[in-house]
Amino acid sequence: MKTRFDPDDSQLATLRGLDPDAPVAALNFFQFNDRARYAPGDDEYGTEAAEVSGQEAFQRYAASAGQVLADLGGHVAFTTMVDQVMIGPSDPPWHVAAIMVFPSRRAFIEMTMNPEFQAASRHRKAGLANHYQVHLNGAPWVEE
Repeated sequence: MKTRFDPDDSQLATLRGLDPDAPVAALNFFQFNDRARYAPGDDEYGTEAAEVSGQEAFQRYAASAGQVLADLGGHVAFTTMVDQVMIGPSDPPWHVAAIMVFPSRRAFIEMTMNPEFQAASRHRKAGLANHYQVHLNGAPWVEE
């Protein structure tokens, strides 16, 4: 499986083509680096602040990104450790799964363009070995 941390052009085009006012939930799968891998140009690179686990670096990201998410009317609906992959490839071994709920796709896009979110994303990239995100129609359905 290819490691990527940002959507490609076709994924962005699909996002832009969907109803911007429709709610969306983002199902995330995270695999942490054993040690954070800050890049040259990151404030932490080459400093003691870079000497943390991948999970600790990701927690720095989550604190800032979570506030941006909340400011846009979204929330983290569910976060938990992954026990196992039951169906599908078990590589990469995911450590955490989380569902973030956004009031609209527009709010999701606003989050990604927020300067605080963009600045915090260095911690996500330093902390993660891999990350998959699947967008779900945010309007839940129930059987009657």
